[in-house]
Amino acid sequence: MLDTDSLEEVAQEIGCTREELEFLEESIFKLQFESADDSIKQMLTIQYRMHPFIMGAINQFYENRLECGILEPNIKRSHNLTSKIIEEKHHIVWVKTPINSDYQEKKENTSFYNEGEIGIIKNLCTEFENIWTAKVANGEQKKEIAVITFYGAQLRKIDQVLRSESFPSLQIRLGTVDRFQGMERPVVIVSMVRNNKVKDVGFAKKPERINVAFSRAQELLIIVGCHELFTLQRGKVGDMYSQVSNVIRHQGGLIDVSRICG
Repeated sequence: MLDTDSLEEVAQEIGCTREELEFLEESIFKLQFESADDSIKQMLTIQYRMHPFIMGAINQFYENRLECGILEPNIKRSHNLTSKIIEEKHHIVWVKTPINSDYQEKKENTSFYNEGEIGIIKNLCTEFENIWTAKVANGEQKKEIAVITFYGAQLRKIDQVLRSESFPSLQIRLGTVDRFQGMERPVVIVSMVRNNKVKDVGFAKKPERINVAFSRAQELLIIVGCHELFTLQRGKVGDMYSQVSNVIRHQGGLIDVSRICG
C-alpha cells in the first residue's frame, strides 16, 4: 500500500497530516485486543525469535517482561559471521557515525538519504559475502540479510548499490520499517539516515516504530547511524535510545565507523 515510502512521506506527498493517515498503522487485532475484556486476553511474554542480547534492547517496549524461550541461544542463534568487524559474541551492534559532512543526511523531495551510511552497509555486506562464499560452496544456504530504513529515498539508493549479482552468497531483502512489520531475518541492518546539526531525528521518534525496526533480527542486529544524535535527544526519545545503547555497550557492541570505512 505504501510502496517504498513511509507514512510521513505519503502524507507530505498528498498534502494531509500524518494524523489523518494513522489508521493505516492500527491493526484490527490491536483495536480488538484493546477493547476486549481483561478476562479474555493475555500478553505473551516468552519470545522464540531473537538472541537474548537483541531482546534486551527491545524489552523496554514490553515493560521488561519478555523472556527468551530459545534453549542454547548462543548456538541456535549464532550468526557465524565473525570477522575483523563483527565478533562471535556480538548479536547487537551500533556502527557509530560522527556529525560531519561525510555522514550528514541529504534531502530528496520529501524524503532523506545518507550516502555515508550506504557506504557502510555496502562494506558490511561485502564482508559478509567474503565470509559466506566458502559456506555456499560447501552446500550451505545463502545467508539471509534484511536492510531496512525509515526513508524511501534511502531505500531506493541502497537498492542501486546492493545488486544481487555482486553478492551471490547472500539473499538480501530491502524494505522500509513500515513495510517490514511482521517479517524476520537472521541478520538485520537498520539505516537510521538522519544526521544533522539541528538535532532532528525525523520519523524515528515513535516507540512502536523503533520496536519494529530493532526486533526483526534473529541472530544479529546492526544499527548504522549517528549514535550521539539519537541518544542525546531530550525526554522519552533520548531515554529510549539510551536504553538501547546501554544494552549494546554492555555487550561490547559500540563500533566506531573507522573500523569499517577507515
